[in-house]
Amino acid sequence: MIKPLLSGLALVTLCACAEQSAPSNYLCDETLSASIVEYNDDEARLTFKDTEFLLNRQVSGSGVKYSADNVLFWSKGDEAMLILKGKKYQCSLTQ
Repeated sequence: MIKPLLSGLALVTLCACAEQSAPSNYLCDETLSASIVEYNDDEARLTFKDTEFLLNRQVSGSGVKYSADNVLFWSKGDEAMLILKGKKYQCSLTQ
């Protein structure tokens, strides 16, 4: 009886640790949609052109910066810059 209870408590605790923010939606280069969801202040999931990227938070002097392999997403206020495989996109917050 105690084991299932402890297992359930551990599962609830793990779920609470992986809380995510509401998605922030951007319009990039006036025609392309991007969405980013932050997890635990350290990671974010970027969706762009029907592809998802898991990004890690980076030190930034200003704004919020995430990156992984060939992807960089850097936002400040209502503006953001996305660099994907060397191509740069200018993005504006829509929501």
